[in-house]
Amino acid sequence: MPVTKDKSVGVIVYCQFPRSLKYLILKHKKGHWSFAKGHKDKGETQLETAKRELLEEAGIKKVNFISKKIQLKENYSFSLKNNNKIIKEVSYFIAETNSSKVKIDKNEIRNYKWCTLNSAQKLITYDQSKKTIKKANKIIINKKNKNK
Repeated sequence: MPVTKDKSVGVIVYCQFPRSLKYLILKHKKGHWSFAKGHKDKGETQLETAKRELLEEAGIKKVNFISKKIQLKENYSFSLKNNNKIIKEVSYFIAETNSSKVKIDKNEIRNYKWCTLNSAQKLITYDQSKKTIKKANKIIINKKNKNK
C-alpha cells in the first residue's frame, strides 16, 4: 500500500457578533464541514497560503492574525479507494475578521455558516477538527482576557 504525505495550511476565522463569538465553518465540495485550507503554492509562506485560501474559499480579505506563527496542527491519515494511504498534516493560523460577509467560491465550497463553538462542534465533520476548534477557542479566550 503506497503512502503519500500531504501538507496543507489553513486558517480558523472568528468574528465577534453582538451576543457571541462565532467561527466560520465551510462545507467543502467533498461534503465535509471544516475550515478554509489548502496547499501552498510555490514560493508562498504558510501565512501567505492561509491568506490566499481564505480569500479564494470565503472571499474574506481583511483579517487580523493573532500571531504570524502556526497556532495549531492536525495530523490524521486516511485511505483512498485505490488503497493508497494519505498521511495528512494541516497547520492552522487563527484570525479575526470584523465583517461577517462571506462570498464562497462555488467551485471549492458548497456552503458556509457562522457558528458558536457548540454549534460548530456539532456541524464539523471530523473529530480531529472538533478538537482543533476547541483548542482555538481556548487560545482566543485567553488572548481576549489578556487584552482586557
